[in-house]
Amino acid sequence: MAPPLVATSRGSLDRATHARSAWIGDDPGRIGSRHVLVAELLCRVLDVHAGERVLDIAAGSGNAALAAARRGAQVTATDINGVALRLAHRRADIESVELYTQIADAEALPFEDGAFDIVLSTFGVMFAPDQQRAADELLRVCRPGGRLGLASWTPDGLVGASLAIVRRRAPASAGPGEPLSWGRRSSLRQLLGDRIATLRTRRLSTDVCAPSIAAFLATARASQGATRLAFRMLDEPDRTHLQHELATLHEQHNHARDGTFAAAADYLQAVAVRAT
Repeated sequence: MAPPLVATSRGSLDRATHARSAWIGDDPGRIGSRHVLVAELLCRVLDVHAGERVLDIAAGSGNAALAAARRGAQVTATDINGVALRLAHRRADIESVELYTQIADAEALPFEDGAFDIVLSTFGVMFAPDQQRAADELLRVCRPGGRLGLASWTPDGLVGASLAIVRRRAPASAGPGEPLSWGRRSSLRQLLGDRIATLRTRRLSTDVCAPSIAAFLATARASQGATRLAFRMLDEPDRTHLQHELATLHEQHNHARDGTFAAAADYLQAVAVRAT
């Protein structure tokens, strides 16, 4: 059985108010469930193995945390969204794997320096309001010689282009910071600085599928961070314009020809070694 949620005791979650409101949607598992393969590939390239101490930051419903737990690692999943973590907890129980879950702000992690052998995040830590502070924290809790693993949307891929449209139509919905900087190798290298010994990156893609583009966008409106907030903030004419722009973009990326939606969403897979 996975242990219950424990509230963070270090720092305050007040600075994460915007991020919390963005990422607690109607069903936090609907978006994350599409990217299970991303997490499995990340844990494979990280060579996660039994007994290692692993932290999944901004874990959502637990894709990366569960991928590591299946390999026998001692895994802690953190997120500001307790609803998502409860889903991760249930998934761990169903699979009979050990998973510790804890509500925590990615910019103020409640762990000692060097507490983990591996620190990872899939499409999570990139959305912290203060990117540099979040990068500093993930490095702080990784032991010297430990590994970092990240999957982040690229600025010019489908998701990156969608976020750019949302930000242009409703700037306040995106909050502070530049989350897509994590999806550029040069920007990521700058965020991590000289505290890493090596950095390996690969541009990969993951499939996104739905019965139709309209169905895909309906899920995004209900559950996908900044998109959800944008539709809540805008008036009806602006919502119509935003819906049209997003539908046009997704049609351009759609390779299905049967009326359904199937597209490739590019992301940057990054693996780093913490400097000793």
